[in-house]
Amino acid sequence: MKNRIRHILQSLSGPESTIMLLFGIEGIFLQFATSVNSFGNNLYATNMGATDSQIGLISLVPNLVACIALLPLGILSDRLRSSKTVPLVTLLLMAFGYFCFATVPVMGAARMTLFFVFLAFTAGGLAIYNAQWQAFFGDVTPLEQRNSVFAFRNQFMFSIGILAPLICGVLMGGQPDSDGKVLVLRIFFYLAGAFMLLQAYVISRIPGAQRSDAAMAELAKKRFSARDVTSAIADAMRNRDFRMFFFPILFFYAGWHMDWSMWFIGMTQYVGMTETAISIYNGIFNIGQLIAIGLVAKLVQRKSADSGMLLAIGGLVLCPITMMICPALPAPMRSPAFTIMITLFNAPQCAVALCVVQMLLKAAPEKNRSLIISLYNMVIMLSNSLMPWLGVQLYTAFGADLRALYLFNTVSVVWRLATLLLFLWRYRLLKREGRLTTVGQ
Repeated sequence: MKNRIRHILQSLSGPESTIMLLFGIEGIFLQFATSVNSFGNNLYATNMGATDSQIGLISLVPNLVACIALLPLGILSDRLRSSKTVPLVTLLLMAFGYFCFATVPVMGAARMTLFFVFLAFTAGGLAIYNAQWQAFFGDVTPLEQRNSVFAFRNQFMFSIGILAPLICGVLMGGQPDSDGKVLVLRIFFYLAGAFMLLQAYVISRIPGAQRSDAAMAELAKKRFSARDVTSAIADAMRNRDFRMFFFPILFFYAGWHMDWSMWFIGMTQYVGMTETAISIYNGIFNIGQLIAIGLVAKLVQRKSADSGMLLAIGGLVLCPITMMICPALPAPMRSPAFTIMITLFNAPQCAVALCVVQMLLKAAPEKNRSLIISLYNMVIMLSNSLMPWLGVQLYTAFGADLRALYLFNTVSVVWRLATLLLFLWRYRLLKREGRLTTVGQ
């Protein structure tokens, strides 16, 4: 990794190297909060007595809030002088949310209600930030440098993604009871709040994203109306490139999101993973991602972002199969076998973050671009809100037992195979027409 980072930085000079380094640092702070959310939210709720149904709501509530907030924030961002303003304010609100979230366990009988209230600021804030970050990233990063900067940032992110859950899990594993485990998570949530403030400072130092006086004067003449939304939707749906991107990617995300809450239930109830085992799993998994991101970035550079997505989807097809295999193994083998198999099969998952943004930026029409990106992210967040909850409901309808786990994951495998076939068809069509998402387009 050190050699790759040195090579990338030496290949750039001036503002490009500054932007790359600042995005790398920004990625570290973001990934700490993302890792603590991913690793800690379910465990935080579980150790405070949450039910399976409440676990299913952990994805629904924050993403639903983000979905509601995203459109007005996207409209506001389009009318501000700088596209970094909304991400900055979002980070400050997230810092407040993390400080409150870490205090929830002392709130007595109201703690689970307040858990979901402040989850909207933390996990919901992350969803809003990531959506607004895409437009900001497109504004400040030269077109030909996006793949390199994004890959560089992701390498930083996967590095902290290895350490944060591993340290947190080991500390939790050393606690004798739920109160001790909750205390460890509270400390990490307080740290996440502090890192959000540091991330806001880093974002403020990234140059660019400023609209000219002429552009601001033009915006001042134009008043926003509901017709702007319908016009943006119509423009997007008339655009063949956007349609070829949007509908397949929505089908992909719906199938992927469906098992996000079920993944935690499967790991804890059927694979038998403890907090320490989950932390080791997260650390090893991120090592696999860190190794894979360099290889995927080279593939994208040499071929296309669409090629990287095929690799990611192929790996994701194997994940539900792993979830069905491991509960049938002898108990001592389940956790290590699950960790090894998922790390190997799911290493290409890093391509999702690397490729989807580039595919989106290429497919989105120039007219009403920010608004269209906001609307796109709203739909994806709606999927992330509803599908994990629906996944738990499907598992419950099947009987909420081992047989139900197998039935649920069979549905997941079929969906992901259908997704892979859809993207293979899309790839062949775009390749024949010479319209693949190559770097610099």
